[in-house]
Amino acid sequence: METQHDILVQNKRDIQFKITINRKFTLIRGDSATGKSTLFQMVSDAGTSAQAGINIACDVPVVALHETGYKYELSNENGKIYIIDEDFSPVKTKEFAVLALKSDNCFIIITRESLPSIPYSYKEIYKIKTSGKYHSLERIYMDYDTITEMDKMVTEDEDSGLAYYQALYGDKVTTSHGNSNLSKYGAQNTLLIGDGCAIGAYIQDLVLTGSALYLPESFEWKLLKNGMFAKCEKVKELVANPGKMIEATQISMERYCTNLLINMTANTSAQYSKSKLNDCYIKPCCCKGTMCDFYTRNKTIE
Repeated sequence: METQHDILVQNKRDIQFKITINRKFTLIRGDSATGKSTLFQMVSDAGTSAQAGINIACDVPVVALHETGYKYELSNENGKIYIIDEDFSPVKTKEFAVLALKSDNCFIIITRESLPSIPYSYKEIYKIKTSGKYHSLERIYMDYDTITEMDKMVTEDEDSGLAYYQALYGDKVTTSHGNSNLSKYGAQNTLLIGDGCAIGAYIQDLVLTGSALYLPESFEWKLLKNGMFAKCEKVKELVANPGKMIEATQISMERYCTNLLINMTANTSAQYSKSKLNDCYIKPCCCKGTMCDFYTRNKTIE
């Protein structure tokens, strides 16, 4: 199932929640009395009683997930959007994360927890915005899509990712050896670089460091936006509308982009590997003296 869907939840009193989800996991945070529990209760009531007067408009079923029977649901049901309330304690467990990641379903999670076992984008963390009876989602964190060279630069990436940034900026670039460690390197005149599509659990810690942030979707996403792939239709579609390209079973944007990059460059001089960076991604065409499917004199390095 695709991960981009529009949802409208409405009751007899014309209380409305209009929501767009873009990825497998959408998180809703915020203080009490902001409408989070009302949203969950309306969806729950719609699923238990036809007399509740709740109307849910979406291209796929939207249902409340409760602790009773949730393991069976996630193991056997597909093509649904599950909404989870704050009192759903299994959401903090690795067992839930494993089941959710394997399932062909999407999730709207109401929580104040960071949920490090689940790879979710910092761009998919929302609060509820209210105007009278009408409710919608508003992003909590701004975009961090622009890279700025600074005195110290730390990337969560290792191997190919680290080599790429060092090729551009030299020894000032080091690695944190993973996204969970990235905030530990925060300081003035420091740029922290991470995969935005899976760094949601750590975004608050990163912001609190006061460091500059650069959080592209993933390292592989950044490579796909390189000019050498400018003629690839699948890449154009991905950049224009990622929610329509990513399937819920593919777990994350990072995994999707990695597989796409590997498959597109297989058996070519630009073959991609996470363990060692190919010169094609950092040197002018053609660094190997041979023509390939991705030859271009206008290759750009972001």
